[in-house]
Amino acid sequence: MTGIRDPEELRDAPGVEFREQTRVVDETEFETVAAGAEDQSGLVVVGLTSHDGHLLLVDSEYIDGWTLPNGPVGVDEDWAIAADRWCEESIGVPVDVRAPELVVRTETRTESGDESVVGYSVVFGASLLRGMEGSGIGPTDAAPPGSGPDGSGGADGGASTGSGDGATSGDDGPPGPNDIADRPDLEWFTEVPDDAAPGHDALIRFFLD
Repeated sequence: MTGIRDPEELRDAPGVEFREQTRVVDETEFETVAAGAEDQSGLVVVGLTSHDGHLLLVDSEYIDGWTLPNGPVGVDEDWAIAADRWCEESIGVPVDVRAPELVVRTETRTESGDESVVGYSVVFGASLLRGMEGSGIGPTDAAPPGSGPDGSGGADGGASTGSGDGATSGDDGPPGPNDIADRPDLEWFTEVPDDAAPGHDALIRFFLD
C-alpha cells in the first residue's frame, strides 16, 4: 500500500482506529516540538507479528527500552513507504508491511494555550515474508516466548528467536535469517515487557491484546 500522504485521510478508513490526544507542555518543550514539526509529519510505527501472535520488538540504542520498529516521517513523505523503510532498517530484512491499523493524532499546546502544533503516529501491521517463519527469523521453542535479555529466557539463556537452519549472509551480502536470530537487540514477545520504552507500552499492547 502506498499513496498515504495525509493521515487525516485515514480518519474514517475501514479497519483503522483513529485516536486523538492533547499534550500541554512548557514553552521550552513546545519550541522543540514545533521545530521538529517543520521537517517531520510525525512517527511511523510497525507492528511485526508472527502467525501465532508473537510481536517483534527492538531494543534501540536511541531509546531506553523495547519499542516497535519506528522512525520519523518527513513532510509530504509517503507514510507507507516510510513504514517499509524503517522496518527493514530496524530488523535488517524486508517484511510484508500491510495496511495501517491505528492513527494517533497528537496536538501539543503551550501552557498558555496560545500556540499549538499537530503531529501524527501511524501504526502499520506487518508479517514475515512467506517461508521466513521456519528459517530462524520467527519464534522457536529455544526459549519461552516473551523472554528477553533480562535473564528470563531458556536454560541456556538463549533468545526466543532461535538460530534455525536458514541461510546466513556473507560479509558483503544482504542479511539472512541467522543475522536476525543472533541479534540481541531483537526479541519476540507475547506480553508487554516490563522494560518497554516510556510511552511505547500502549502501542505494544495494541498488537498483543
